[in-house]
Formats: sequence, structure tokens, C-alpha cells
Amino acid sequence: MKNHSDSPDSLDALQKKLAGFGEFSVRKTYYPELQQRLEELRESEAFLKNIVDNIPAMVFVKDAAELRYVALNKAGEDLLGYSREELLGKTDRDIVPEEQAAFFTGKDREVLTRGNLVEIPEETVKTRSGEDRILRVKKIPLYDSEGTARYMLGIAEDITDRKHLEEQLLQSQKMEAIGQLAGGVAHDFNNILMVIMGYGQMLSRDLALDAHQKEKVELIIEASDKAALLTRGLLTFSRKQEMTPRVVNLNDVVQQVHKFLARIIGEDVQLTPKPDTSELLVKIDSGQIEQVLINLATNARDAMPKGGLLTIGTGLMDVDASFVQANGYGKTGRYALISVSDTGSGMDEKTRSRIFEPFFTTKEVGKGTGLGMSIVYGIVKQHHGFINVYSEPGIGTTFRIYIPLIDKGLAEDESVVMPTPPKGGSETILVAEDDAAVLMLTEEILTSFGYLVIPAEDGEDAVEKFKVHRDTIKLILMDIIMPKKNGKEAYREIRQLDADVKIIYSSGYTLDIIQSRDVLDEGAELIMKPVQPLELLRKVRELLDGE
Repeated sequence: MKNHSDSPDSLDALQKKLAGFGEFSVRKTYYPELQQRLEELRESEAFLKNIVDNIPAMVFVKDAAELRYVALNKAGEDLLGYSREELLGKTDRDIVPEEQAAFFTGKDREVLTRGNLVEIPEETVKTRSGEDRILRVKKIPLYDSEGTARYMLGIAEDITDRKHLEEQLLQSQKMEAIGQLAGGVAHDFNNILMVIMGYGQMLSRDLALDAHQKEKVELIIEASDKAALLTRGLLTFSRKQEMTPRVVNLNDVVQQVHKFLARIIGEDVQLTPKPDTSELLVKIDSGQIEQVLINLATNARDAMPKGGLLTIGTGLMDVDASFVQANGYGKTGRYALISVSDTGSGMDEKTRSRIFEPFFTTKEVGKGTGLGMSIVYGIVKQHHGFINVYSEPGIGTTFRIYIPLIDKGLAEDESVVMPTPPKGGSETILVAEDDAAVLMLTEEILTSFGYLVIPAEDGEDAVEKFKVHRDTIKLILMDIIMPKKNGKEAYREIRQLDADVKIIYSSGYTLDIIQSRDVLDEGAELIMKPVQPLELLRKVRELLDGE
């Protein structure tokens, strides 16, 4: 058998060969090759490091024994706010709060015990700056040649911004669903309210009522007004309610609300105005913005049962790209700012994140609908603005509302129309309405102001009545969506008989439903139910006098 030491590949044989070359020959023959191999190794290491550093996710390695960091890429440095030099050799307990560190350690041990890939859908890590970031993490053990787990490799993707976008999408979907519900019931509910409000106002002008009876009628009117306001609010936050915007100085609106709140907010709450000295010109529906401020103020009062400080201020804000990027909402531009701050009980992060959800409330059962803040959110959105909230338990809450400023030159072109007392008349009006109670009310309102009314119960009946009375009818007041023939179909036939007859459409449906059914002529006059009797009378007189 051949001796192993004589094998040409044995260490002894190699040493004998090297001894025969001499020092110079060894250096000249083998050193350049060694240098080349080392250079290739360095290039390979740099190449791999470059790849890992450019992965758009945090890549880290911990030793299996003590779970100390032994490697971290650049994305990890950027995310955590620590350099590699600061982090390597440390454990999670050295850099994050104990609760988070315990969670990370538990998951790391689970990975090493299971011996395979573990995916963690969400981990929250506190960065060096104190910010919480949400991570989606994959962890896997790394084994040596003997099959022993020596290290644990982790790849963490920052999904914080994605989570916020998902939450905003969910919020929008919830509001859209409630908006669809509101739009669906608005028609019938507005018809009912119109009857209650109409007869209530007619009763309030009855001189035969004594003081006690008149007080009860006023309570009926007040309750129906609140119900109508709630319906409008529901439609507003779903962006299905038409606004009547006017150019105003926002400081004037806030001042009016402040006067109102001073009477109702309670003596134990100190109400402090902080108006800006600038003229904050905005185009808004003042009534809706007033509703926003009243909702926020009453919520603030409820958060301060033992009293406190409520501050309502205004200001000017330039929103730039960095603001939009940091907050994830808004558009760049100049905004008028309203801030509503209280020193009440405040909210934790979980409550704050849900504050604008429909039907979410922290109040006791029976003490709130959970719609107030959703309505606030919708009104602000409908004004092309945005709202945010800052709150800490035991310290208080601040809401900030941003409404776009308008150019002063454009504001000067706007004119404010003051409502005038309604006038009566003696003209004949055809009223087409499929709701019998609304038809009866409308007829009574118009006849009480001198008009002659011809009632019709649907679109087909309206056409037949017009054929009979075409020479005397000066105006048609017609519901848009009715049985047999809708308003548009009925009016099309009527115009063939008299092309000059005037019409006012009415509807309790939301505008988007009306438009989707294509039942409204372009440019036609439209009043939305529940319409106040005085508003109806003004509109009728306006059209009749427009000859």
C-alpha cells in the first residue's frame, strides 16, 4: 500500500516542494496569486454589502446565544435612528422600551426553537426619536456546518404609511356606506319633517293660541328643526348635501358662535376667544361651519365635567409639501385655521384614531348618537378642507380645522343676497305631489297667501289637470320622482301644450340620486325638502315676478 505521506497532495509533500524553491521563488510565484484572491474576496464582500445596504427594508442579524445585534444594513440605520457602531453588540432591551423588547425577544426565541421561517404581520418599534413605526417582519435561523443555529436573520418592512392609508380608506368606505343609507331614507324622512315643520309654523301664527299652547307648538318646531339638521348633517358628511356658500371673514363667523356659546356653555367653563388680526376670507356655508364649532364646543364641555378652559382661535397657515408628506393628508396652499382646545379628560391613541368614525362614541348609552364628529368631518371635507386632532389623556384635546383661503379680488366680486319677507299673490298654481300630507300642507301654505291651488297626486294626474286648466295655470310646483310619470316626463308633455309655463321642482331625495336618474332638466329651479314655508313662498313669488 502506498504511504499517505508520499501522496503528492499531502501536507508533507507540499512542504518538500516549497523548500526546494527558496524564499524568492515562493514570494514571486505565490504572493501575487494570494493578493489577487484577497482582492477578489474584498470586492465580493463589498458587493454583497452594497446589495444588502440597498435593500429597501431593514435587514439585521442577531447571535443565537444572547440575541445581540451583529449586523445591520443602511435601511435599518435610517429606520431606527442608530448607526451600526451604536447598535452592534447591543440587545433590544438596550434600545427600546421593555414591553417591546420582551415581545421581540419572545419572537426571536420562537424562531430559533421552531427552526424555520416565521412571519410577523405587525411589530411596533420605537425609534430613537421616540416615534412608533409599524413593521412587517420575517425571521429565520442561520445554521453552521454542523446544523447548529448560530444566528437569526430578520427582514423588516416599514408599513406605517400603508397602515395609515388603509385606515383612511376604511374610514372613507364607512362614511360612504352611511351616506348611502342617509340618501336612501332622506326622501321619506324629509317629507315627514316638512309636514311637521309646516303645520307647526302655521300654528305658531294662530292668534287664538294661548301662551301655554304656543310654547308647546314652539317645542314641536324646535324638535323638527333639530331632526332636519341631523338629516342635513348625515348628508353633509357623506358629501350629498348641497351647500349655500358665501364669502365671509372667518373671524366674524367664529365671533357669532362665541356669543352663542357664551350663553349655553356653562359658568364653570371659561370660554376664551383668540381671533387672528388678519382678514381670513373664505367661501363657506356659515351655518354648517357654525354647526362644526358648536359640536366641538359641546363635546369639549362634556369632557370637562368639573369645569376648565375652552379656547377657540383663528389663524393663517401655509401648508407646504413637507406638512402634507409628514401628515399624509391635505393639499399645499394657504389656509384659514380654526383651533378648538380644551383642558378636559383627553383621549388615548386608540380613541383618537377612531374619533371621526360614524357611530363611534365614548359617551354612555343614550347620551350620544356617535354621529357628531362624523358630521364635523364631512362638513370640513365638503369645504375642501381637512381636520386633525391632538389629544393626551388627562391633559386635553385640540382640534385644528383648515379651510382654503380665497383671493381677495375674487371676494370683492361676491355679493350677499339678504332674504326678503314673502309676498302673496292671486295666481293659479298646479301642485303635483305623491305624498298626500305634503300635498295638503303645500296647498294650505299657498292658499293662505292668496294663491289658487290645483292639486295633482302624480305625474300623470298633473298632465291631465294641466290640459283642463292650461289657460289659468301660471306656475307648476312638482315633485321630481313620482309614480306613473316623473316630474321631467310630465313637464315634457305639459310644455307641448304650453312652452312658456314656469316650473319649480321639489324633492326629498339627495341630489346625487336625482342626477343618477336623469330626471332633472338642466338649469331647472329645484327646492330641497323639507322646505320652510317662507322659503317656498319666496321662491314662488320670485319665479312669478320673473316675467
